[in-house]
Amino acid sequence: MSRFGRSRFSWFLGVLLVLFVTVGIAVVVPKIRAFLALLTPPETRTVILSENRVSLQQNWDETGATKFHHTSQGTETLTIPLSWFLALEQPLDSPFALLNPFLETELLTDSQYLARYGFLPSEKSENNPHNLPIGFATSLYQKIDGLVRQDTAIGLTCAACHTGSITYDNVDYLVNGGPANVDLALFKTAMGVTLGQTVLASKLPVPNRRFDRFAKRVLGQNYTLAAKDRLASELQSVVEVNAARIDSFRVIEGYARLDALNRIGNQVFSIAFDQPENYVPISAPVNFPHIWTTSWFDWVEYDGSIMQPLIRNAGEALGVQAEVNFTAPLNKGRFTSSVPMENLAWMEDFLGGSAPYPKKAFGGLLAPKWPDAFPPIDQNLAAEGAKIYQARCKACHLPAVDTPEFWTGSHFKPIEYTDAKTGNTVATAESYLSVNIIPVDYMGTDPAQSRVLTDRIVNTSGDTDIVQDAMGLNTVVCIPKPGRTDAYSGQVGAPKDEDEQDTTSRTDNVNSSPFENVKIGDGPGLNFGLALGAVVQEVNDAWFASNFMGDQKLAIEGDRPNCLQTGKGYKARPLNGIWATAPFLHNGSVATLDDMFKPHSERLKVVELGRTDFDPVKVGLVQPTVVPETGQAYRDGLFYLDTTLPGNLNTGHEFSNEAGRGVIGPAFSDLERQQLIEYLKTL
Repeated sequence: MSRFGRSRFSWFLGVLLVLFVTVGIAVVVPKIRAFLALLTPPETRTVILSENRVSLQQNWDETGATKFHHTSQGTETLTIPLSWFLALEQPLDSPFALLNPFLETELLTDSQYLARYGFLPSEKSENNPHNLPIGFATSLYQKIDGLVRQDTAIGLTCAACHTGSITYDNVDYLVNGGPANVDLALFKTAMGVTLGQTVLASKLPVPNRRFDRFAKRVLGQNYTLAAKDRLASELQSVVEVNAARIDSFRVIEGYARLDALNRIGNQVFSIAFDQPENYVPISAPVNFPHIWTTSWFDWVEYDGSIMQPLIRNAGEALGVQAEVNFTAPLNKGRFTSSVPMENLAWMEDFLGGSAPYPKKAFGGLLAPKWPDAFPPIDQNLAAEGAKIYQARCKACHLPAVDTPEFWTGSHFKPIEYTDAKTGNTVATAESYLSVNIIPVDYMGTDPAQSRVLTDRIVNTSGDTDIVQDAMGLNTVVCIPKPGRTDAYSGQVGAPKDEDEQDTTSRTDNVNSSPFENVKIGDGPGLNFGLALGAVVQEVNDAWFASNFMGDQKLAIEGDRPNCLQTGKGYKARPLNGIWATAPFLHNGSVATLDDMFKPHSERLKVVELGRTDFDPVKVGLVQPTVVPETGQAYRDGLFYLDTTLPGNLNTGHEFSNEAGRGVIGPAFSDLERQQLIEYLKTL
């Protein structure tokens, strides 16, 4: 070959080599980046816990509150054994730090570290022997995916999402039943990172003490090289299962919010039922709702979709990963679960207390009162604000709970429904508060959450391609009769005088109930709301049957039917304690009451979430002086909610002089806004 030919050939080989390297880099580098991202923890900010924490007086004693904080729902939310959780170290800032065999971090369970994700510390006690945060509980003998044995699991209780904290003048005020400030998705990301780093540490050829320290904590006196190797294998197996279940997001939740309905649906119909087609991305986050008084509402959830407390509470337990058997033969263990229904019944009783009507007083957990250490309420302004409330707020949110008007009329009444066995109309023994459910088109607030139960469909028919049986649904639920709006709205019907209240159970020969019973069976395109209510009913019935508790069924169910409704709007609950529940609107898109009562154009476009610092003047979360731009969700360990995104919209519930969707009244003056806020502090 001539020199010219060799030159051309060398040039050709060089081009091929460059192309090969370029293509290799293009293929490998993204994979390396993705791998490193999975082993790099999210940015968080250091949280210094206050040495002063005050529990607001809400009619709970410390013993009962602690039991509520740590009573198990039979869940395994953290998807690893308790012993592993207690032994894990905090994630290293970078996976490259694993190359330093002597580098050691504090334990993951350190209170200061868990506070970065919003979890509140809790004292070690009989109910909390492992000194875990509020809302953490353990459950014995749980099946943990990736393990071939049962183990003690660690999961969340309802207190994890429904215990709030507000900080004022360097004092933390605990709000039982208030909205939590946790970022569950961020915490599970950090947990996944530290688990991945621990797995990687077990495989490094250089000596690495991170995994060895973990193994010694887990195994204790049983530590041997063989046991250590088995633990490494188990750890890898569990991590691989969890890695396949990473959530996808259309809307990021952030601190103080969770897309609870879609997460429950994903857990029940996609993960537990092993039907990937039933998965949907996270798209409709809501602010954790406050739960005082709710035991006595006729409808609960933001969208007023559920009537029976046990259905609501058991469904929530399934969503945070209580185990359900979907593979046993029908009538031979199908729908058995790890949910301890007696625990859920105790929590509901402790939360609700005795019946409020006709004694005209709520028991159980009460709304917090404005603390004496806060700036005093201006009573003159509040007196004027009470008049504004009567004129502008009462129609939807009902009279204030501390007024005689609240306890008269038709606000409380028994729930009438159709008995599934006789077809007759029956009524509950107790009277319940008829809350108003306001159509979304009128209210103008973000519609995403209200559409979840209406628009989402699920397939419970199984899959012949993978030889998967159908779920096995075969139960009855109750729904509003077409055209009977009295089933879902406290606004309908003429008020009764107090003496005319009917508080007794009765049976009629004529079916005058506003509800009808429908049978739910399997199908390829079931309405999500009805399917979920049916699954939870099957799970509850299986528990009553397997525990021989049928004679206590009515009491544990709270003497209320499993009535469900979808797409009616958003519930306008009473505003007792509203001052302690920021951020506002169902999706947490408004930081303060002051913003809440402004026209939409004057509300913050970006809301900072993650801090608990309280503004006693505007009433809500302290916001930065310089409003950040939209675009980046997390910065400096805080979450910035972009209210221009669907799912995050802060529109509606608007007082403005400009006509438009969601305008429910004329604009307030600055003085009127201040007067109304002062009054709401008194509730």
